[in-house]
Amino acid sequence: MKVLVPTDGSSHSMKAVARALELAEQQGAQVTLMTVAYFGGDYLEEMPPNIREKLGDEARATLNKAKAVFDAKGVKVETVLATGLMPANLIILKAQEGKFDRIILGSTGMNPLEKVLMGSTAAKVVAHAPCEVTIVR
Repeated sequence: MKVLVPTDGSSHSMKAVARALELAEQQGAQVTLMTVAYFGGDYLEEMPPNIREKLGDEARATLNKAKAVFDAKGVKVETVLATGLMPANLIILKAQEGKFDRIILGSTGMNPLEKVLMGSTAAKVVAHAPCEVTIVR
């Protein structure tokens, strides 16, 4: 089973990371952790270099935080750092291209407006994913 786990470092996304670790340990799932640095395309050229670097550093730190959960248990995990402005679209595209069997993601992310309902990224992934989706609260 191939599992894609998008994470933004939020508590819900880290619970998704933990759920994926369980699948890897219990069922031998191949897990790929993914995060999105919020920049890309035309905006990349217009952004000051220090902002691009900061966003990239934050995204790498998020991946490292999630990967550390797997490393602590000695479980192999892949990581992917994507760049763009629409995380849901990038997640769906990665799931399609990688032929993933399941996506596991947190119900809400870092955006405080998403805390009331299921996050907009999670809702879009559920609606358009090419595979099974597990939402973790």
